[in-house]
Amino acid sequence: MGQIVSHRLHRMRTLFVFLWLALLTGTPSLHAQWRLAGQSEAVVLASGATHVRRGVSGPANVELKLVFFDATKCDLRIIDQPQRSSAGSLGDVMRSDNFIAGCNAGYFNPEFGPLGLVVSKGTRVGSFQKSSLLGGVIQVRKGRPTLLWRDEYTEQKGITELVQAGPRLVNGGKPVAGLEATKRRARTFIMTDCAGKWAIGICDRASLRELSDILATPALFPEMEVERALNFDGGSSTGLWFRQADGKESYSREFATVRNFLAVMPRR
Repeated sequence: MGQIVSHRLHRMRTLFVFLWLALLTGTPSLHAQWRLAGQSEAVVLASGATHVRRGVSGPANVELKLVFFDATKCDLRIIDQPQRSSAGSLGDVMRSDNFIAGCNAGYFNPEFGPLGLVVSKGTRVGSFQKSSLLGGVIQVRKGRPTLLWRDEYTEQKGITELVQAGPRLVNGGKPVAGLEATKRRARTFIMTDCAGKWAIGICDRASLRELSDILATPALFPEMEVERALNFDGGSSTGLWFRQADGKESYSREFATVRNFLAVMPRR
């Protein structure tokens, strides 16, 4: 009887040590399963920005379309469209100014009102929300873009552009736990190394969990070390537009009429 009890105690201690080590080191993530399947040559845009199309394989085959840019050479703008009846497409809006690239941004309700806070050229609409869906904020304050998490945001003077979105996808270079893992759909996102390098992008079909793991896979993004990434509105709202340095445009068109866009433009 004593040997049986001793054996059980030994097994319990072994299990405890295993669980403790797993807690310290983290359990293996799906991001280790994602690998590069192919990519286009980088396309040169204005102000040092570049576009690349990248195929990724793993639990699913995913295509990413990415625009990389540097905050020392480019500015971010939030373009808000208050009225559905007069709202233009992403392409129409991007052609209206000297924009380099743009994508759809925040969420909106059936009445076309913004979900969360939006600031465009200093004009505020909506209100700051603490919903778990809206886990992050892209803001431009005193000419500097920042990706903040919801609990880091504070009201300050000097914020000229802002959009609330979510959920968070990458934090500290690691996938964010607890994201939905089964619903594959088109996605839009923004990511940064928190040191001046940024990218906006879309993917053709992935769950939030899969996209989180993909964006946290360092080998897939030699252009930058992805420290943080935030999900934007997706599905039928997903769109990406860019203009090459020679003036040629490329447009992955959204299907829905969208309330607001994030635009990249040359720094003034």
